[in-house]
Amino acid sequence: MIRSLSFAELQQRFGGECYGSLSGFTQLETDSRLPLEGKVFLALKGERFDGHRFCLQAKEQGATGLVVSDFQPGIDLPQWCVADTRIALGQIALLNRELFRGSVIAITGNSGKTTVKEMLGSVLSHAFGSDSVLITAGNFNNDIGVPLTLLRLSAEHRFAVIELGASHLGEIEYCAGLARPDIGVVLNVTGAHLGEFGSTENIAQAKGELILALGEEGCAVINQDDVYAEYWRSLASGCRLTGYGVGLGHPKEAEVKAQNIQIKNSGYAFDLCFHNESFPVLLQVPARHNVSNALAAASAALQLGVSLQTIAEGLERFSGVVGRLQIVTGFKQSSIINDSYNANPGSVRAAIDTLMDFSGQHILILGDVGELGDGSVEAHASLGRYAREKGVEHLFTYGELTRHSAGSFGDNAYHFTDHLQLAESVKQWLTQDTVVLVKGSRSTHMEVVVKALSSPPSVD
Repeated sequence: MIRSLSFAELQQRFGGECYGSLSGFTQLETDSRLPLEGKVFLALKGERFDGHRFCLQAKEQGATGLVVSDFQPGIDLPQWCVADTRIALGQIALLNRELFRGSVIAITGNSGKTTVKEMLGSVLSHAFGSDSVLITAGNFNNDIGVPLTLLRLSAEHRFAVIELGASHLGEIEYCAGLARPDIGVVLNVTGAHLGEFGSTENIAQAKGELILALGEEGCAVINQDDVYAEYWRSLASGCRLTGYGVGLGHPKEAEVKAQNIQIKNSGYAFDLCFHNESFPVLLQVPARHNVSNALAAASAALQLGVSLQTIAEGLERFSGVVGRLQIVTGFKQSSIINDSYNANPGSVRAAIDTLMDFSGQHILILGDVGELGDGSVEAHASLGRYAREKGVEHLFTYGELTRHSAGSFGDNAYHFTDHLQLAESVKQWLTQDTVVLVKGSRSTHMEVVVKALSSPPSVD
């Protein structure tokens, strides 16, 4: 945190009741399993958990105060008692954000958030030093993770790169209200979380909440290749606006473009263009859609005054994200594309496109894609058809819904309900010239298959 906060200050600003006196704290935790010495413990409550059960444990581990919604009479610690600790977490984070004098960049979209966040972090760290940049850790992108990220802001930071996800309308509005971004990057709509939102229009509306949160001096960065680009542009009347694109013809609204895109080694080379300037970039990661991700990061960096050359150098330092299109050596010297971190229909198609950029025999290992609602069966069937049309030779599926992918793929499709049995079956097809893509929603734990196929088997 940027400075110490007291319970009295929190009560004066946000209400609630104080029991005992805590003159100040600079660290807060919500997980009693983490070190708590000298920290305040905030007890979150949900449908399946109640952090109040761990308040005594928190004291025993050295916590100096409690933020609770149920007063803990048997625990001799200062307590700030509020109606909702989840809201209180956001309020404390907002206070820390108000003290921050640097720039906040928020990123949202169905696909690519984490990659763009890490790319931009690489660029800003190269330009200004890694100690000056805070980025969201892991997937801390919801109404709990965003406040926890904001609480990590310190006086040394000049930039904060915040990832915003959403499982319902209003979540990005709430999180952006806490983060108060100076730049908002909107990447795409791909159909992820369709089950929660009901339609892609609602997903686009949710992503647009980030644009509406920007002030007059803020800047919206919009992917002009996305079908909802014009809708998002219509929301940006209250802020500045810039766009990027790799699509054919480059829409005139795309100020930041990629030209002369070529596959080079296991990555992509292209010219990064902004107005009348250009600079060559060599990405060290596969997948054409990572060129678009790089443009998103570049667009934000340009708004912060970073030069094209420095952006290009920062992008070239980016080596990828664990479980996101990572290439590892597999059994019999095959190549494994580990894209097991998560999946939605759009990202599966993009990953298949990446698979087909490689020469040799192509094998797709696909786990269930979750959160697709009533359209789940047809969505999975369409992925099987897409793989067949693109030229994938063998499809191995895992889960329940991917039975429909195997069925639509036809011959040379094999369905399994056990990770290791699937991996053993795949091994018989592997040669030095085989490329295997492993993809699936996080809930399917497809990293187990990656581990089993790695040579030597990877370790945790």
